Amino acid sequence: MDPTSDNRLTKNRRRTALTLGLINGALWSAGNGLTTGALVLYLAQELGAKGIGVSMILAAPSLAGLLRLVAPRSIARLGVKRTCLVYFACSYLLLAVALPSLIFAQGMTADDAARRTTLILLVALICVHQLLEYIGHVALWSWLAAIVPLPLRGRYFGKRQAWQLAALAPALLVGGLFIDRWKETHREHEPQRMLLGYGAATGVGAWLLVASLVPLALMPAVHVASRGPKSTNTSSLLAALIDPTFRRLLAYRAWFSFFNGVGQAALNIFPYRVLQIPVLPMQLMPLGMRLGQLAASPAVGRASDEVGNRPVLIASQAIVAVGPLFYLMATPHAPWWIVGAWIAYVAYAGTNICLPNLMLKLAPPDNAPYIAVAETISGLAYGVSAIAGGLLFDALAQRGSTVTLGPVVLDHFGLLFVFGALTRALGIVWLVRIREPGARSWREIFAWGT
Repeated sequence: MDPTSDNRLTKNRRRTALTLGLINGALWSAGNGLTTGALVLYLAQELGAKGIGVSMILAAPSLAGLLRLVAPRSIARLGVKRTCLVYFACSYLLLAVALPSLIFAQGMTADDAARRTTLILLVALICVHQLLEYIGHVALWSWLAAIVPLPLRGRYFGKRQAWQLAALAPALLVGGLFIDRWKETHREHEPQRMLLGYGAATGVGAWLLVASLVPLALMPAVHVASRGPKSTNTSSLLAALIDPTFRRLLAYRAWFSFFNGVGQAALNIFPYRVLQIPVLPMQLMPLGMRLGQLAASPAVGRASDEVGNRPVLIASQAIVAVGPLFYLMATPHAPWWIVGAWIAYVAYAGTNICLPNLMLKLAPPDNAPYIAVAETISGLAYGVSAIAGGLLFDALAQRGSTVTLGPVVLDHFGLLFVFGALTRALGIVWLVRIREPGARSWREIFAWGT
């Protein structure tokens, strides 16, 4: 336990802590937007990544995240605040120094043979960075659970989500605009230097992540329930799997993560290779989605507290499942159809707020092992499926596989888009089985909505 921790927060200290948590979320979101997502995936494809290469960028961090099971032991020994700060600092400083250096080194040479090595190093770097960050996030969720009063958690997580989205919007806009203009300027005369724009943008993002540590350092250290270092032994970690209520949540998270991962190679390669959409529009679509989430987050947080998390998750899952079908309708002559997918993905606001809230609600006071197990299972499912999806994508593309359904002919992209929509929709089956304490019945929900 951190010797400086104190759970007896005054009203003013708690209010200050909650505000610092919001500032941390905003800085982290802006930095994360410039070091992940379309920007890094486009960079990987500039380096020659195919289906399996893109999948490894997406999957490697999740697979390495298995080691986040060490988080409860670290929390028991160092305290929640020190664990959070130490792992986040190592993660962000590594990224801030190594990622721009790696990209600049490749961007200063025209040697195509070095690109494969650079791609491998990029995957390894992101893997280590996000592994350390995952462990820090286990501590952060446990820390916030100790600071935020249970009756207000839904509203607070909704507000934190809003702050994150508000900071992410300008980061995505400026980053995408900068990279597209840089590439356009250097494409003809200095094509090897096109990568330098990626180095500059990701470098700024990495240092924003470092800046996000400042509000965390100012937050009060509180004690979280723990049975000491033995809380990471096998019986403690298996408790989350044995708990029938929490086990249902784990089943949903595994399904949700697995079938989100299967289609990621197709979803991320299609705009670049088939539709040939520049970086900026691919940043603007997630930006529009996040602005929609920004508007929806307060209402989602309120519904989470007053109605329950499970009903909101069911509605969100049903809407999100429609997203891949818009990719199915997009063509090089009508690429705008994929905008519909990003409109549907606004419903992820419900997942982003209610899933961690429900996890903390179903976990006992000694919640670090439960959080670690939930995050590990989710990451493992996503990582395995992303790699499997990348291999499947490359195999279907190589064989030229097609399926005819009446007047519709589905190529390898279309097959994965339809599969993704169906399997995401089936995730509702797992949500229905979850029993959430204090949640309203469906009759009460409909009455509340009117």
